[in-house]
Amino acid sequence: MRVRAIFLAVAILAAFEATAQAPTPVAERTSTHLGRTTRVSLFSNHVVVVSIRSDTEDYVHDATLDYGKYMVYLQALSLAAEEIGAEPVASDIESRDSVTTLIIHVGPDAPSIFRYSPLSSLSLPVSKIASVMDDLQTRALAALPGEFEIMQWRPEIGDCVELRQGGEACVRNIS
Repeated sequence: MRVRAIFLAVAILAAFEATAQAPTPVAERTSTHLGRTTRVSLFSNHVVVVSIRSDTEDYVHDATLDYGKYMVYLQALSLAAEEIGAEPVASDIESRDSVTTLIIHVGPDAPSIFRYSPLSSLSLPVSKIASVMDDLQTRALAALPGEFEIMQWRPEIGDCVELRQGGEACVRNIS
């Protein structure tokens, strides 16, 4: 009986430590337009993930921010979240096949969830958050190539690529 109690305590502690170390979302934006969904997520482990899904596309890009850049984004999101007033979306214009959902996990009312059309007028704080998410998306897409780009690459002799772990690899022979 005592062994079972010790085993249970160790299992609970291990599960708690595993969940405590898992990255949590800081901000997420999901935009759908004509069947194409783009999701931008910033996580507490400084990773930005952009996934793009549609009938013809299905790929993921990610980039890891250094501590300083992460803190700049976190501060911008936090300050804007504190400024959000009673009406963050100033107009309720609907768009037939387009919608954006923004979830902010920082600030006094976290999580804050906003759902709006791309044609809507946004308050200044929500516009600031949208700009931060745009910048994060650009940063992740400009980082190392994603799975889609790698699958589409047709190497030629002499092509060189930068390796994720450092260094460079060049194509010398194609068989």
